[in-house]
Amino acid sequence: MDTAQKILSLRKLMQKANVKALYVSSADPHQSESVADHWKTVQWLTGFTGSMGYAILTEKEAEFWTDGRYTTQAQREIPENTFHINTIATPQAPLWYEWLSDRLQKDDTVAIDGEVLSEAQFQDFKEKLSVENLVISSDRNFVAEIWDDRPNIPTDPIWELEAQYAVETRIEKLAKLREKLLAYGPNTVTLLCGLDDIAWLTNLRGHDNPLYPFFHAYALVSQKEAHLCTNLEKLSESIRAHLSDDGWLLHNYQDINALVSQIPANAVVYTDPYKTPFKLYETVPQSCFTHDGPDLVTAIKAKKSPGEQNNIREANRHEAAAVIRLMRWIEANADSGVLNEYQVGQKLEEFRKLDLLYIQPANRPIVGYAENAALPHYRPTATMSASIKPQGFLLFDVCAHYKCGSTDLTRTVKVGPLTEEMKHDYTLTLKCHIKLATQKFPYGTTGNLLDAIVKSVQWNEFTSFNHGTGHGIGYLLNIHEGPGKIITDFAPAFPWALNTPLEEGMLFSNEPGIYKPGRHGIRLENAVLVQKDIKNEFGQFMRFETVTFLPFERQAIVIEELSESERDWIDNYHQEVYRRISPLLNKEERQWLKEKTRPLESR
Repeated sequence: MDTAQKILSLRKLMQKANVKALYVSSADPHQSESVADHWKTVQWLTGFTGSMGYAILTEKEAEFWTDGRYTTQAQREIPENTFHINTIATPQAPLWYEWLSDRLQKDDTVAIDGEVLSEAQFQDFKEKLSVENLVISSDRNFVAEIWDDRPNIPTDPIWELEAQYAVETRIEKLAKLREKLLAYGPNTVTLLCGLDDIAWLTNLRGHDNPLYPFFHAYALVSQKEAHLCTNLEKLSESIRAHLSDDGWLLHNYQDINALVSQIPANAVVYTDPYKTPFKLYETVPQSCFTHDGPDLVTAIKAKKSPGEQNNIREANRHEAAAVIRLMRWIEANADSGVLNEYQVGQKLEEFRKLDLLYIQPANRPIVGYAENAALPHYRPTATMSASIKPQGFLLFDVCAHYKCGSTDLTRTVKVGPLTEEMKHDYTLTLKCHIKLATQKFPYGTTGNLLDAIVKSVQWNEFTSFNHGTGHGIGYLLNIHEGPGKIITDFAPAFPWALNTPLEEGMLFSNEPGIYKPGRHGIRLENAVLVQKDIKNEFGQFMRFETVTFLPFERQAIVIEELSESERDWIDNYHQEVYRRISPLLNKEERQWLKEKTRPLESR
């Protein structure tokens, strides 16, 4: 079926069920950032391949919403005369609930998939759809009924992290969680739905997602018991034995509903409503007390232990070595006339696979040449990829998983002559990057304040970038990790960020940019760890430790626009790049890196 035929089939089912509107999302039951193909419902329906979007279907209209990262992509991928495309948070785009409320009448029915809609989203639905006697139906997955070739949930084996990479044992991690639970009473139980939280807590990883090493599971933990619900066929006998020895009780994936329904009376059930599917949330016995809040495991694992921090530094060294080889290759082939954006990502994968610690990519490479780089999340494909010409900038944003951690970095490199505007924009972006890297701040500071400080560098020149300066990064987990985020606005994927202070051990990206549609885009990204600095009569101060070491594009830097302290920071940083990464390179690669990390004044 093509998209138009899918819409027609759904409308027939809706008419028979007396459903006036159908809401379709891109979520799975765990509110994962990237979902397995089995859950890519809105993508299958619309043809859109991005990770963020939702659609509403009525008898006569079909609307699709995505954010500004994906608008151009949606326009390219969604067939004409099927869905009308809206960009979230733009003046001309209606809010989904206002659009839908205008089309509903008293006693109408809206259908949703209760298996994937979170409790928070469900409550948001009820609050915002102000229609008298509105019925929200959640027991039927309409799209699944016409999706004949729907992929199964993957059944690849689950694997166990080696002790040196897990750092802490399962028993130690359970003890940390149970200590947190005690704050809510000795009878508190927590329901865990986030795949990254469960993977971290169990020291297990999987292959259910092409980008993240997760396996589908739920967990239920109290002071006395720890239950893991997953596809047991994916667990080897040895892993089952290890889990049992560490106090885990094993169940099938579907058993979570029965387990939750049997929680003892008067227990406190701690859940994160943004991660818990509302149909599962509703199975909590009425005799229990629910406590909603940020997922407790998320808060624990966001603060990387000293051992995890050491491993993260090593992961970034290995990724830097692969990317340096890529940068040399780009430089050598930029004027060949045959290089395109898609090949850049493929070549990087070749270089990564030379490393025994490498596991898998953690994103579809963002590689944009010239005006494509002005689309912050543009991703080329084998069939849609621009040729790279020997002029201007090439931007690449790439993420990876190594046994010792996950990495996320961006560089914008010169592939030919640059205009003065390009050089100024690059230098301004670099100044923003240095601003965060060197910023000191009192303990208790939240990311929105730091985002404003960084963006003020551009605001003073009447420009800005419309994304956060940084996001949390997981430890061999999600590339975008909560609860914190360095962003001024409320971010739906990070609902607790505005109230989350930056804590020692948290790992963030530092990625300011400038995007000029139709011309060029620039972004410079390193990973940074939050560390304690001095403590004095004004309190505890914090700082950032940069852990990504790659050369910046020296030929794009306007030295005269830098302060003395900024020049010193760049020169010192480049010295560290060579010191840390050169031992992983061969003689020719070291010579190339030596040239790229010379002091600025000797350009």
